[in-house]
Amino acid sequence: MHRALFISEILVDIISAPSLPRQSLAALARTCKTLHEPAMDALWADMNGIEPLLGCVMRLHPMIYPAAKWRRPQLDGIEPLSEHEASHFLRHATRVRSLVIGTSCPFHLLTVLTVEACLFPRLLALDWRPYTSTGLHLFLSPTLRRCNLDHWVSFIRSDLTSIATRCHVLENLFFGNSGLDVTGYEQSLLSEIIRSYRRLKHLTCPSLDSAAWKHLSNLPTLVKVEISRGLDKIQLDRDNIDFAPFLNVTTLHFNIKSASDIITLIQRSEFPSLKKFAMYVTILPWAEAEQLFRALSRCKACHTLEDITISPHCPADERPYEPWTAIKQFLCIPQLRILSLTAHCPIYLDNDLLLEAMSSWPHIRYLELADQRSPISPPAITFCGLFAALRLCPHLRYLKTHMDAVNIDIIPTVDSFQHTSLQMLDVGSSYAADVDAVAYIILLKLPLVRRVCFNKNGGSDLGWEEVNWQLRIFDALGYERW
Repeated sequence: MHRALFISEILVDIISAPSLPRQSLAALARTCKTLHEPAMDALWADMNGIEPLLGCVMRLHPMIYPAAKWRRPQLDGIEPLSEHEASHFLRHATRVRSLVIGTSCPFHLLTVLTVEACLFPRLLALDWRPYTSTGLHLFLSPTLRRCNLDHWVSFIRSDLTSIATRCHVLENLFFGNSGLDVTGYEQSLLSEIIRSYRRLKHLTCPSLDSAAWKHLSNLPTLVKVEISRGLDKIQLDRDNIDFAPFLNVTTLHFNIKSASDIITLIQRSEFPSLKKFAMYVTILPWAEAEQLFRALSRCKACHTLEDITISPHCPADERPYEPWTAIKQFLCIPQLRILSLTAHCPIYLDNDLLLEAMSSWPHIRYLELADQRSPISPPAITFCGLFAALRLCPHLRYLKTHMDAVNIDIIPTVDSFQHTSLQMLDVGSSYAADVDAVAYIILLKLPLVRRVCFNKNGGSDLGWEEVNWQLRIFDALGYERW
């Protein structure tokens, strides 16, 4: 055997190579004494269910590995493990690092194991998918770093507290979307559990109260927070909150019913490292939207934000609709790369403001300004304004905005400007009148745009189907785009 194989670091690199198939690992474990232990560690490191471990029990082996490969193991009604069989089941448990427990896990076979037992003392990641907490305690390793609970609401009153007491070094905690609304009691218990952790890096959970947010704001390890669902009523007292600056949080992601608490959170903290902000909210009234834009532009995150997404699902019951002023508010964020705004009202933008925005965002790559309604007044962006702005953003690849394609204000052959990065142009519900002229402008000025996207709910009379047809004809006839 080559002398390099006696160096443990080289052995680990060989065994952990992602391209090495499991059959090869098994062969190495059987035939090479030096490679036996690292190969076995690699074979048992990532487990999808406990069935392979049950296969180490002689009585269960034929059921776990039936002759017919397509048959799933049938373990219902099988007698639980004896103490002797349990020792065989646990033979390789210390090697397991990552484990997925599915909804049909045969827990009834493990009744011989004590309540205090931890089956996998070196487990690092647990993905728990059953609808109950039965057997959860058996998998709560003191070394656990990542825990994902798919259906946590159904057992929040029992074993969730054991996670806090057993898993002190947890870094990534994910509470899946149960499909149920959270009660006040459940939220307070959840808050208590989260406050017990001081090493969290990633957290995904329902809405939090002030105590939980205050705890998180002081965690120097915290990098990412995702909030999904929660209570309808406001949880944060605007006049009685004091948050630390969320020093190293880079990502905030919200999928919520109301933006009120999040606006308060941003207004009362700093987020000096925030790079990505995403909010999907049921309804976002105009006044709240403006408060949110101001809060994002005035906190320390305005020096670091690169990615902003704001998208209400339903229109607010407001008449008349006031336009969002987000573009003006975000001009102070020079490092912006992605801006996606989906509104059920106008988003204020004209040629001058678009030019100012592009000069303020030299790194912008993705710009989506989607007014879900059909425009009431003619769009204020013209071809002349569009191409003047595009000169200032050479990295832009995707653009969605309403534009005036009726009043054509350029002669495409006058100058040789081409934007060679833009690949997707979406004009929403805009109308195109002279389809041949519009297609020719796109052919000459936007050589990577092969078709224009538009809101097909607006009907075929918008003219963009004809524009796209003309672009295909240009390509078929061999018209030069460069």
